Amino acid sequence: MDHKQANTDNTNDMVQALCLAPVLLVRLYEDGTEAALHRLSLMVLVLAVAYVWGGVFERRLLRAPVAAQAKFAMLFVVMLPGSLSFGGAVLAASFGWVFGREVFGGKALLSPALLALAFGIFSFPGGGYELFNVMYGDLNLTLALACVPGAVWLMWKKLVAWPVLVGGAVGVAATALVLGSPGPVHVVMGVFAIGIVFIAAAPDCAPRSAWAQVAFGVLVGALVVVIRLANPDNPDGTVFALLLGGLFAPLMDRV
Repeated sequence: MDHKQANTDNTNDMVQALCLAPVLLVRLYEDGTEAALHRLSLMVLVLAVAYVWGGVFERRLLRAPVAAQAKFAMLFVVMLPGSLSFGGAVLAASFGWVFGREVFGGKALLSPALLALAFGIFSFPGGGYELFNVMYGDLNLTLALACVPGAVWLMWKKLVAWPVLVGGAVGVAATALVLGSPGPVHVVMGVFAIGIVFIAAAPDCAPRSAWAQVAFGVLVGALVVVIRLANPDNPDGTVFALLLGGLFAPLMDRV
């Protein structure tokens, strides 16, 4: 990657991190003082972990860029609904950053934050992430609305694939209609709004062609509804839907 492209990517990552700020503020407000302080501590810890790993792979720790790490840390903590042990956060963040970004030469195949969350869900059953209900089904209109300013700004800056957002809404509405579930509820439930805007529609995760982006959004939206209704023990389903959908993104581009 040349120096000019690296600077462009760093700027784009910083813009996306700033767009996550309203979502983070809503999270902190809803947490209460003690939980908010813990969430902020986790964000600092995850940021430090990603920065160290970035420096290790770049072999220049003191000059490693921080914009991508900031986006990673913020996205990771805003998708956590509650507390989490520091040890679990270090392991999950290390896995997500290394295998989601560094082993591919700095180009993410899947969202590092998404991989970190998935690693935690699979690795700490009944005692870590699931204890604090990462996959949760609370209705949270305020959190969903907090994503709107960032989504608008990212669309204006052309840093979000708007066909993915359209496809996601269609996928949720159509699948909910077929399965007899209210579609609008799924949009404001859990972390769907965060996931579709800041992960699924992000340039480093979405397919390249417009029709593939629509199909990708439809797939993610449909999977979210199906997982939520098929598995009451995991009433959110956003993390798994994004993970499964992301694996099909390159295939959709080729088709």
